[in-house]
Order: sequence, then C-alpha cells, then structure tokens
Amino acid sequence: MKRQTEMTRTKGGVVHPPVMRAIAKLGADISVARRARRISAQNLADRMGVSRGTIHRLEKGEAGVSINTLGMALASLGMLGRLAGLVDQASDDVGLMISRGKLPGRVSGSRSPRNVDGKSFSSPRLTSTSAGTDAKTEEPEGW
Repeated sequence: MKRQTEMTRTKGGVVHPPVMRAIAKLGADISVARRARRISAQNLADRMGVSRGTIHRLEKGEAGVSINTLGMALASLGMLGRLAGLVDQASDDVGLMISRGKLPGRVSGSRSPRNVDGKSFSSPRLTSTSAGTDAKTEEPEGW
C-alpha cells in the first residue's frame, strides 16, 4: 500500500496526493449514492454497459477510471447535472472577477503596491474605531 505522500502513476502520468484524496472521496461518495438508491454494483454496471470491476475501481477512487465512466455513473444515479456544473462559470468567483476587469491584466515581480499618489500602502493610516474616535492602526506590509 502506498503512503499518502507518495506519487501514484497512471497511463496519463503522475497523480499527486491531494488529487488522489479528492478522487478517492469522489469514488466513496458515488458508492454511498449507489447504495442509498439500493442499486447493486452489478445493476449499475449493466445500466452503464461496463463490468462490475469497473464500478469497483470507480468506487475505490482509482485515478485511471475515465471521465466517461464517471459521467455514465452519475447519469445512471440521476446526478449528471453535478458533473455539468462542476466548473460552471456562474460559480467561479475568480473567473467572474477577471471577466469584469476587477483584476489586473498582468502581474509582475514582487513590487510593493502603490496608491494613486505613488506612496506605498504600508504606511500607518487613521481609521475610525467602533467608539467613533480616530486611532492609528498599522496595516500589514504591502496593503
């Protein structure tokens, strides 16, 4: 048995440990969904047109199982919409910010950010406290 930190290889290349854990959880979740619906592994395999061994490999979280097999399993379980919406643009906050122009077009080196006056943001500022009085607060460097 491989340790959690060791890399696994498939036909497609190396599978990193965090990816391996995510795939294993996905397989376990599919197994739970199948059993909750009282569908046997053989019945699911028949619906999908694959072998029972393929179902077991999918549910064990083997990295070499195809996306098509995953899609057919989800469709057979009535969950195909989850695959279709996995990386949906509407739920991609970073992608939405980029498309709205809120992020810079280019990020370079490790220069300190500057405000419109050309001064670094790391200088102390006056801010209002909850009591309404002014107090000096030091913001983290680079802010």
